[in-house]
Amino acid sequence: MVEVKKAQYLFEQFFPHGKVEHLQAITEGLINQTFVVFTTHQKFILQSINTTVFPLFKEGLFNILLVKKHLFEAKFPYAFPTPIQDKYIECKSEIWRLFPYIEGSVCYNKVPSQTIVQEAGKCLGSFYRSSATVPVEQLHITLPDFHAGAFRLAQFEQAVNTSGKERKQLAQELIENIDSQKEILLQFDQLNASLPQRVVHFDTKISNFLFDKKTDKATALIDLDTLMPGTVLSDIGDMIRTYSNVLGEESQEISQVRADAKIIKVLLRSFLSEVTLTKEEKTQLYFAGQAITLMQSVRFLTDFLNDNVYYKTSYEMHNLMRAQNQWALYKSLKHLVLPNLHENE
Repeated sequence: MVEVKKAQYLFEQFFPHGKVEHLQAITEGLINQTFVVFTTHQKFILQSINTTVFPLFKEGLFNILLVKKHLFEAKFPYAFPTPIQDKYIECKSEIWRLFPYIEGSVCYNKVPSQTIVQEAGKCLGSFYRSSATVPVEQLHITLPDFHAGAFRLAQFEQAVNTSGKERKQLAQELIENIDSQKEILLQFDQLNASLPQRVVHFDTKISNFLFDKKTDKATALIDLDTLMPGTVLSDIGDMIRTYSNVLGEESQEISQVRADAKIIKVLLRSFLSEVTLTKEEKTQLYFAGQAITLMQSVRFLTDFLNDNVYYKTSYEMHNLMRAQNQWALYKSLKHLVLPNLHENE
């Protein structure tokens, strides 16, 4: 836990005469440490970067600032909060940055309504449209193979081979289930190799959008460390994965996990209302949801087999439960009828 004294030192690197009154930890994130900083006159977001997960954080900042420039020129109608003074601060081998705090906003860990889904879809569609002028070849790949199916399967197979006997026994049924579906992730790789390269957020879960507390309108797209080149399948796939699961990926009610077809339909229609995609891209959006969900099950299970070294956990079986949750969602997505995007509600 960061003390006020340390926060004061960090804050002074941005505002030498500012005074930190107190801190409030934001505990929902799985990767970085994040705090609301209360000063005499206003609030800020203070965050440390997990440099184990994001070793290329300097290149990541370059990506963020390049995309920000193009969004500004395109008059992107949402906030895109970037580090204050466009810089990071090093303190005792930790990397910190300060963000503006967007007053009157709220974020959600689970989708509360179809209105919120619609707003998030429109926001991301607008982001894709507004970032179309970014020279994608200039962006750094800060997380190589992040959504590469073959890479995630190789990690999984290594974890299975090196895991302790007890963990492997606990996960045996899920290991066999995933083994039966490997081809889906390899097919996902083939599609990504054939589709246009775009600016991709790579972490479009609902908690990375901010909404107006009073109107439910989307106000901002946040958490930009994963911003890099990719295809639209990654972002829409992750949205389908996280939005359609109305119980959320933390639910232990595995038998009750279902994908909501209406939410998927609202999401895809709202996204496509703001951006023009190729025919091939549009055709594969729903499959992307299946593939990314399966990939996330693989990633959670891999971490469980590796003794929970990547994702934050609250109990020993946490990542196994998450992996089972995502497998149940994947099965549900496989059996859903593809929503007709042109059919009236």
